[in-house]
Amino acid sequence: MDEQSVIECLEKGICFFPNLRKKLKVSKDVLLKRLGEMVANKQLYHARSTNCYYLLKHGKLDLKEAGYGFIMVEGETEDYYVPKGKTKGAYDQDDVSFFVTEDAFHKKCAEIVAVLKRNRTTMIGKYKEVTRKGKTKAYVVSTHPKFPVKAEVIGGKPAEVGMIVYGKLQYTASHVMISIEEVLGHKDDPGIEIAQIALEYGFVTEFNEDVIEEIAGISDVVLDEQKIGRTDYTDLLTITIDGDDSKDFDDAVWVRKNQDGTFDLGVFIADVSEYVKEGHPLDQAALARGTSVYLADRVLPMLPHKLSNGICSLNEGVERLVLACIMKLSKEGNLLDYEITAGFISSKHRMTYRNVNAILDGDGLLREKYADIVPMLETMIELSAIIRRRREKKGGIEFDIPEYSFSLNEDGSPLSIELRVRKQAEKMIEDFMLQANETVAYHMNIFHLPCVYRVHEKPDQEKLRDVFAVIGGMGITLKQTKNDIHPKQVQDALIKIADSPYQTILSQLLLRSMMKARYAPECLGHYGLAMQYYCHFTSPIRRYPDLMVHRLIKKTFLHPDRLEEDLKKYQAILGTIADENSISERKAIECERAVNDMLYAWYMESLIGQIYQGVITSMVSFGMFVTLENGVEGLVSLSSLPGYFTFDKEKMCYYSKERVYHLGQRVSVAVASANRLSRKVDFRLPDEREIYENSSIE
Repeated sequence: MDEQSVIECLEKGICFFPNLRKKLKVSKDVLLKRLGEMVANKQLYHARSTNCYYLLKHGKLDLKEAGYGFIMVEGETEDYYVPKGKTKGAYDQDDVSFFVTEDAFHKKCAEIVAVLKRNRTTMIGKYKEVTRKGKTKAYVVSTHPKFPVKAEVIGGKPAEVGMIVYGKLQYTASHVMISIEEVLGHKDDPGIEIAQIALEYGFVTEFNEDVIEEIAGISDVVLDEQKIGRTDYTDLLTITIDGDDSKDFDDAVWVRKNQDGTFDLGVFIADVSEYVKEGHPLDQAALARGTSVYLADRVLPMLPHKLSNGICSLNEGVERLVLACIMKLSKEGNLLDYEITAGFISSKHRMTYRNVNAILDGDGLLREKYADIVPMLETMIELSAIIRRRREKKGGIEFDIPEYSFSLNEDGSPLSIELRVRKQAEKMIEDFMLQANETVAYHMNIFHLPCVYRVHEKPDQEKLRDVFAVIGGMGITLKQTKNDIHPKQVQDALIKIADSPYQTILSQLLLRSMMKARYAPECLGHYGLAMQYYCHFTSPIRRYPDLMVHRLIKKTFLHPDRLEEDLKKYQAILGTIADENSISERKAIECERAVNDMLYAWYMESLIGQIYQGVITSMVSFGMFVTLENGVEGLVSLSSLPGYFTFDKEKMCYYSKERVYHLGQRVSVAVASANRLSRKVDFRLPDEREIYENSSIE
């Protein structure tokens, strides 16, 4: 009897020892010996109380505040639900071993056997002291809502009671201990809430002494010797176009329309790799951070300001080193030819999205002020429309999900929430960057050069068809085929729902059904953009993969004699770099989302009892989430609904004898509670009297 036979039985749900023996037709002693070996090798778990055997799995725990959680297993699309009380002392983000069983309602669930690795190595919390029997002990109580830990202080920097501190964790079988690394300040200090969240996710603002020492030796201006062998693009009418508040400019653009109707598009990207040398402290710091993190009132940069805002930034009127991707495009937007070179430019204007949009809308004063570039801007818009039409024709998906920004008071509290509007200029720059990224990825692939690609794999077709079914249930007819759903079909679905009152929620459902984009050393294509070749090339100041792509490009044409040696070297490490940067990106997204959730909750704290109109944007077994027009999302719990409601997962609705609530429905909600510490907002459904009184006041 081999192990595989046992595994096959267990996978079929045959786990009770007598049943296993009967199925395998072996003696008791033989089976016990085999099972004992597999238990010892940690392949199986033996539940002695029931005399059942289970296959052991390994995964990462996502623990919720309520005490239940989900275990994510690499390579598997579905997560495993862990009921409250079955976590075996595991904390959020721990690597755990577990087995799959059934609860009292015969639903599959996971039960944790052991913690394999504590992945939270740092913690931020409030410093406290407790005196018992004349002895005083210090503790740090975590402020993270998903990590409710009280850690004993065992050293580090001194702190005062009530201070917010950051430290490194140590674990024993029964205790959590902390060494204080940094004292952030008092809990009421301006901006400390955002600083807390940033540190919770491992993002720090300070660079170590080795990095500071290295950047001290970097020149603030481009040196003559750095220009040798580079193409001089300073005569071109290059411009940067960014937000009003932007301080780091890593891309400049130039466009020309030729007499034959073709276009020349130049995308010039800051040559960060000239200053961030491979393996040096600055490079190690950039790799560890992986990305810049953009929070409500601050940026946590991947690179020190001397580089990001200085020598690497394509500031107006000064020479800067670049990698240039110059493309010739047909009238239809097809790539006819391209050139990727190392060069230097001098940006002629620092333009903002606001001013460019105003110029394109006919603002007379601005058109006069920037008369030298107005014709080029108009050509840019023409080319942008062509590139976009080509991408749409191929099936590129455009998710128009609302984004919001915060205006903060001096104390860091949210003053207002504003909807971000993407106009012509924003979309134009996006089109040009996508074109450059696609061209560079094409170049790296056809020449079989090592590269860090940006990949977006096909979504789970069952999940996508489920969303299509929900859309169909709302009376919107979509074309489906028996084959896999092509990006063009998703795009067509987005066009069909564009005029629907359910546009936002249905777009979000479609987005959630997609796989997460990631970095990989293999060219696997980008489903969402409908591109066969794609990488990140255009933002090396704020993304490490872009910096890596620059480095790889330069290796190929600056040192062709070492190409074979470099190929072997990078093929061995690119997988790890890609994985690390995918993780860094997800952490940054989670950090940004946590800050936004905190600010949403903070904004609503003063509005308890107020009534708003919202849309039901998500439905789960324990309640429905409602999103207001300002982007605030809150939970209406099932227990708060008047009467007895049943949840229909297939139709995505709650129903009782009197009422039905369904996905996309507009409802009135009252703010029940809001807490910036837990980063949560709860709503309730007001009665008719409250709604009448509220409308009367208005």
